[in-house]
Amino acid sequence: MGWRRINHVLHRDIGYICIGLTIIYAISGVVVNHTSHGFNPSYTIEKTTAEVSPLPQGNEPSSAYVAQVLRELGETAGLKNVAMLSPQTIRIFVEGNTIDVDLGSGKVLQEKVTRRPLLFEMNYLHLNKAKGLWTWLADIYAIALLIVAVTGMLMIRRATRWRGIILTGTGFLIPFLYLLIMS
Repeated sequence: MGWRRINHVLHRDIGYICIGLTIIYAISGVVVNHTSHGFNPSYTIEKTTAEVSPLPQGNEPSSAYVAQVLRELGETAGLKNVAMLSPQTIRIFVEGNTIDVDLGSGKVLQEKVTRRPLLFEMNYLHLNKAKGLWTWLADIYAIALLIVAVTGMLMIRRATRWRGIILTGTGFLIPFLYLLIMS
């Protein structure tokens, strides 16, 4: 088998392996690039208000009062922590929910956080939060993309060689021009 055939087989087969990961990285990349204006690419955040029984005046918030607040809200997730934000406000942390309670009025502001299906997992991998073995797999993927790029360049035919060189050069220039212009 000649070098052209080996090059073609490597390009094709490694390219097939890369397709799934490339789609995952592309979707995650677009979503992560647009995290401004309060959009969280991995979680949905829902803010709601409610009312519970206020803390009787002169009393200090106790674990019994916190349990009462959670019962009144119908919150069944496990209690993680409680903090005093001010003399009039406590913050209750439960799994997936942060609850601010105005002790005098009983007014409640809840911030419920839930994972975005599929996007959470894609972003988790793309941003390499998994670490460990995933770092090595991501490195292998990066090397595979490099092989696909190089073998693809070697497949350029003489008739389109200059167009290929110009377009490849443009691909290198775009980030450098951006940095030059924006800095």
